[in-house]
Amino acid sequence: GEIKMLYTQEDVLGQLSKVSRLVKREVDATLAPYSLHTGQWALLKAVALLQPVSQVQLAHYLIIEKPAVTKTVSRLETLGFITRTKEGRTHFVSLTPLAIERFDQIDAAVQETHQRLLATFPLTDQQQLGEWMTHLLTLHRQEESS
Repeated sequence: GEIKMLYTQEDVLGQLSKVSRLVKREVDATLAPYSLHTGQWALLKAVALLQPVSQVQLAHYLIIEKPAVTKTVSRLETLGFITRTKEGRTHFVSLTPLAIERFDQIDAAVQETHQRLLATFPLTDQQQLGEWMTHLLTLHRQEESS
């Protein structure tokens, strides 16, 4: 007989996890010429949006552990993309002129990859998907801060 697949929340989130890995693989390939990977690019984008921003704020915004932020910031500092300034006990992170110069080119390459991955979806479906993701992330961030 035919097995009927019932989509439980676990199935949906399991699929979402697989999609996330697929996107990461594709975006990593796009970022390789710039000596970057997905996590580093996510952090650079967050810094561009929020700078000057503390490493604690970055951890919260990106939903990653503080040690991962520290490691990524150090690597990006080595690559010349990020500069750290200390005010009291807080490290603030900003983009370097090099990062600002290359940002638009890298961003365009990543956007192109995203568009290729979503090419078969009508724009309205893409917008709906975006709204659902935002909803899930907003709920998570509210739970974390309460």
